[in-house]
Amino acid sequence: MLLFTVIFTACSGGGQKSEATKSNAMFTGAKGEVKLMTLDPGHFHAALVQKTMLDQIDPTVYIYAPEGPELQGHLNLINSYNNREDNPTSWDTKIYTGPDYFEKMLSEKPGNVMVTAGNNAKKAEYILKTVEAGINVLADKPMIISPEEFPKLEKAFKVAEENGVMLYDIMTERYEITTIIQRELSMMPEVFGTLQTGSP
Repeated sequence: MLLFTVIFTACSGGGQKSEATKSNAMFTGAKGEVKLMTLDPGHFHAALVQKTMLDQIDPTVYIYAPEGPELQGHLNLINSYNNREDNPTSWDTKIYTGPDYFEKMLSEKPGNVMVTAGNNAKKAEYILKTVEAGINVLADKPMIISPEEFPKLEKAFKVAEENGVMLYDIMTERYEITTIIQRELSMMPEVFGTLQTGSP
């Protein structure tokens, strides 16, 4: 439930934006207004977004991906959520697996939030083109894997703001209290000790 609260909050257009920009991206909390599209799921984080249902999330989820074991693994996780005994979900999955899956998602736009967690080498391009198309993005870390991609990511954040859509980093746990406590403890030499120089 906490995950979806964070997702819903992330998609609600918070931050320092003009009123005109805010009005484009603002979600109101209405039933089914968040419509998910999952792009090329290759990591379990993509499925975790669907572990619990909320009224604000439409139960129909559109998946655009190449055929393969990563897609099947994602579908298996969604199926396990739908068929568990305790608090089962009821996701209705629509799948497109053509070689033009990314272009197809951008042209059809059946949803207003794209979830990406998978091939990190493609993620910067996925993110940039999606926000350019005026679609909100939930992406797990890392958003980029090389310094050369940093300008593309910077551009993506700028374009997202200009287009009034959210680009949000999910599944980092950096704001979890346990992570914050670990960081604080690691900065106390009397508790953590000191780092030693290792071998090259």
